[in-house]
Amino acid sequence: MADSVIPSNGYFCFSDVLRHLVAVAAGIKIDHEDLDARPDRWLEASDIFNVNQLSFAVTWYTYLNECLLPFESGDQKVPVLQLIYAFLTYGLQPNAMALDLLQEIVEHKECCILMRKFFRMKRQPVNDRSLVLQLKLGRSWEEAARGLFSEHVCGMEMRGWAWKYFHTLLVQMAVAKGTPTDYGSSRNQETLREQCLKRDGHMTVVGRVWSRSWPKDVIPPLRRELSDYGSLKLYQIIPYDAPEFPNLLELLVQFSGDPSIADAVDDASNAFMLTPLFHNSFRRFEWSIEAHLNEEGSGYVYRFRKFSLNLPTALAQHADGMEVFFGTMDGSIPMPDPRLLNLHTALAKVANASGALGMIDSMTKDEEVRMQTRARRTPGQNAVVRQLERMSLDD
Repeated sequence: MADSVIPSNGYFCFSDVLRHLVAVAAGIKIDHEDLDARPDRWLEASDIFNVNQLSFAVTWYTYLNECLLPFESGDQKVPVLQLIYAFLTYGLQPNAMALDLLQEIVEHKECCILMRKFFRMKRQPVNDRSLVLQLKLGRSWEEAARGLFSEHVCGMEMRGWAWKYFHTLLVQMAVAKGTPTDYGSSRNQETLREQCLKRDGHMTVVGRVWSRSWPKDVIPPLRRELSDYGSLKLYQIIPYDAPEFPNLLELLVQFSGDPSIADAVDDASNAFMLTPLFHNSFRRFEWSIEAHLNEEGSGYVYRFRKFSLNLPTALAQHADGMEVFFGTMDGSIPMPDPRLLNLHTALAKVANASGALGMIDSMTKDEEVRMQTRARRTPGQNAVVRQLERMSLDD
């Protein structure tokens, strides 16, 4: 990759500098086409980001630093550097995330020496979010990447940072059931379900599956306008209050850069109606709904985003970028919050750009087994009994 993509004599925010260094090491062409520029372009993400070609190959940086070898689960792998690149490219506040990583790196004297060796810094590196860096004259991006990534503690911190966001954010988002009925009173959740059914037109806004239990005073569309009749359930867009994942909200705020999402409540703005099959595909980041301001700037347009060819049949018929309509637009029932939809979409882009979906599936199954095992335990079981239980499961 040519250094001309980021000139060596300019000042750049730390996230762009780190993205460039990671791209150099991982062989990613940082000037690749925007995957949102054309419909269905995201279906080619693995090829564009060299996931298939490089994730299993031992490249120069893995010789220099074993901390940068891919994460593994069963027969699935995800390359560390591609994962970091994806988070810094599609995170909603990439500089905040990059500075989160820098805070860990600069605690080590060796890393500070290397940073000063290759870069000039403006402002304080940890406390000032507007930190910018300049590659020193006579230094190349390849030289800087090799120098930093060959330092063990730097690789160790990068690996730990990547694992934190991969496992505690992506995997737990995929594992969390996202059913509000698990967390609130049955009366409140039934009211919320009725609101979302009315707003979404008594069907799924994607796939057009009509609710079998529609009110008698509501006339359903013609059968040819529907894909099926089914049992619809209420699901959260972002399962922020899942009690089994207490750290999830903290990382969602860090990823989005928006502390106000922590104030989201269990209402219709964070919920919609889906079939269990559609939701399983949604939480595995195979599709999403993205919100954009309309031309007048007075409201939002919702669009279906396709990240997989293996969608349920009723979803696969939708084109990437197709507009999605919710049933009630009069403001009486809150529309899905664009921030939450776009947060899920950004996470889906990270998962697909990094080639992490296979490993997410593998780890999701492992997490679900562990959660089911914990749910079967009765109060008073001691550590010995639980250990024997785990041993029997392993057998």
